[in-house]
Amino acid sequence: MMPNALRVFFTFFVLMCISLWEQQAKGATTVSSIPMGLQDFIPLYPDRMKGEDWLHNLDTKHPRMFVNNSTLAAMRIYVLTKQKDRFDKLVKEVDKLPDRAPFVLKESLVKTLPSGEKVPLGKGSYGIRHFEYHGGEEAVKLALVYLVKGDKKYAEKAKSYLRLFNQVLAWTSKNGLKMEHTGYSRINAFTAYDWICSGMTVEEKKEILDPMLEYTRKASRRKGEFTFKRTFGGAAAGNYGEDALIWFAGLAGHGEGVNDSLTEQFIKDGAKLFVNMLNHREKSAAGSGVLGAATVTYSFGDYPHATFNFFHTWQSAFGEDLSKKWTQMLDFPIWFDWAKIKFVNGRMLYHGIGDLSHENNLFAVRQQYSHYAQIAHLYSKSYPAKAAYVYAYMKDLVDNNVGSNVGGLFPFIPYILIHFDEGEVKKNQYTKKYLPYFYSPFYGILLMRSGEKAEDTYASFRMGASAGNHQHYDELSFIIYKKDFLALDAGSRTTTAHHHNFAAQSVAHNTLLIHHPKEDMPHFWKPAGFKADGSTYYNHGGQYVKDKAKPVALTGSEDFIYAVGDASKSYSLVKSKEVIRQFLYLKPDIFVVYDRVVSVEADQKKEFLLHFQNKPYFSSDSLEWGSVNGGKLMVKTVLPLKPRFHVVGGEGKEFWASGRNWELPLRDAWDQTYKLTGKWRVEVSDAASRERTNFLHVLQATGDDKESLVHTAIDQRVDNKDVLKLIDTQGNNWTLVYNRTGEVGLTVEKRSKDKVLIYCQQLPNNVQ
Repeated sequence: MMPNALRVFFTFFVLMCISLWEQQAKGATTVSSIPMGLQDFIPLYPDRMKGEDWLHNLDTKHPRMFVNNSTLAAMRIYVLTKQKDRFDKLVKEVDKLPDRAPFVLKESLVKTLPSGEKVPLGKGSYGIRHFEYHGGEEAVKLALVYLVKGDKKYAEKAKSYLRLFNQVLAWTSKNGLKMEHTGYSRINAFTAYDWICSGMTVEEKKEILDPMLEYTRKASRRKGEFTFKRTFGGAAAGNYGEDALIWFAGLAGHGEGVNDSLTEQFIKDGAKLFVNMLNHREKSAAGSGVLGAATVTYSFGDYPHATFNFFHTWQSAFGEDLSKKWTQMLDFPIWFDWAKIKFVNGRMLYHGIGDLSHENNLFAVRQQYSHYAQIAHLYSKSYPAKAAYVYAYMKDLVDNNVGSNVGGLFPFIPYILIHFDEGEVKKNQYTKKYLPYFYSPFYGILLMRSGEKAEDTYASFRMGASAGNHQHYDELSFIIYKKDFLALDAGSRTTTAHHHNFAAQSVAHNTLLIHHPKEDMPHFWKPAGFKADGSTYYNHGGQYVKDKAKPVALTGSEDFIYAVGDASKSYSLVKSKEVIRQFLYLKPDIFVVYDRVVSVEADQKKEFLLHFQNKPYFSSDSLEWGSVNGGKLMVKTVLPLKPRFHVVGGEGKEFWASGRNWELPLRDAWDQTYKLTGKWRVEVSDAASRERTNFLHVLQATGDDKESLVHTAIDQRVDNKDVLKLIDTQGNNWTLVYNRTGEVGLTVEKRSKDKVLIYCQQLPNNVQ
């Protein structure tokens, strides 16, 4: 029992801190734990889409995709002035194309049957990759030159390549190959048709358009004549693939007398799909700029194209600017700036959240400059201040040799962005200003950093995702980077069972486990052609749903960032009563992680996980441990008082879970490719079996291998309080008072090296 005098002292200490915090907080506005933009979200619709007969607003004349007769003159001026050098190169390129578009297969990808017919060697490559010319890209380049120059020879040549495109469609479907993953070649082909069809005869329109429409109809049906694998997409994802293509097919073909009833339905269904997508993205972005997925290779790759292409084509076909109605893309550069740890040889280094290979956590963001150019074009007049920082981010890309190409997948894009001024990129001097952290409420991502230099510390924390697209069972997990990845997401996205039975499961993340015998393995998508081995594998103590965790608190200052996530419902009800993590980042290098885990049964083992790339070390008393990987992560287990440590890793145990090791491909050479998959982990549990285990860990990242872990001490003499004292590397004295049970609570006191009170706060349970 605690002496009464000491009890009174601690009570007075807590009350004093509460009072001081309340004085500091007077006049401050608190924010609901439901993020702004989610609680009052109202779906939007284009004005010209209202009413039953909204299709009569469609421009009946061609061109009407990406450009129309009202904007054509301005586009020509822009092309022949500001884009003249690029356009002259394009003209030379298309002049070199064979006049009669040849059907030429790549011999390395096909085999010849005794009959003389050429068929693909396998089903693993996209259809268009089998051809020297696939028709779509060539046709739209020729059609663009025709629009600008007015020379009919380019329109005639474009027809030839559209006919080739139909041959490619027929060959790939006959041989059971999907054309491509995204469908961009067909967007190019439909755009080319729209730009030249006014000069076609009725017979030519039917000859060229009908096969394209028929392929689109068949390919967009889940169950139909086409049985080969296709990408369908959807409003909550990247919205590329078969579903989205009907919009472009409808715009190109409606009113052409080929199949007007089909194209009318295509336009109506396609418009609804894109509007639903924009509404979903506006809701999910919630001011953060995150599009459709937290996985960077999707978000900074193909996902933005769907927004841009719909904005462009709706305005050209219906005469309505939608950019002011949906502004999700304005914050997109901020998401990129925080998701990027740094640039390495022209590629972004990312944290590693979601469906990623973890070979090196590098991504060549070749399309990012083009994405920014489109944002500048769309918003430079309506949001000039924000357009300024878009140009600043573009300059950042150029300065870091990331690339400065506009267009790429859609060759005509550089020529329609008449409000984008490339000259602004070179002269832009915009100064970036930051909040203490980046937070995406919909995807539950918190990103933190001590600065923006190579030697700084970077971290992420997961706390309450509302969606599961390309996400893992990784609530409450964190990643820490300093010089290299010190605490990392383990595993890799592969074509093997490793992908869904290890990498996506909680055991591969720096989170918490509650073990229950023979708990069903949570579902995760399997790659095409995967074959099960006939065995049954069980959940290795992890979560079973991706969207049930909730954010409890988030607040930040110059000194610290405090975040709390409640993942109690992320785990099965047969084992979880409470799983709450309080994550405190004391800048620049210290992390304090306090976990409250209550299981249904006392004998359900509870574990704190930490993944390393290299073998961990332990001090003589085993309570201080860590690992070195470029930088060094030092860890102190403060609670439980009598912990047990289990080290998992080494040859044949790198990815051990559910009773076996989930090997990576490439046999003995896998380690040369998959360099950030986390080959070791430490599991911390309580030596005693009890329903409640509270974990408390202090982690310190350093670039100096000789630096020692900061001093810490625990005091549990106050009822229902765990009091941690530590002295940071600058000599400041921190006192952290946690509520052991009941309402989540943390009171923070900071004193200088000379014990002068700097502040004392009871941190609020709301999300700022």
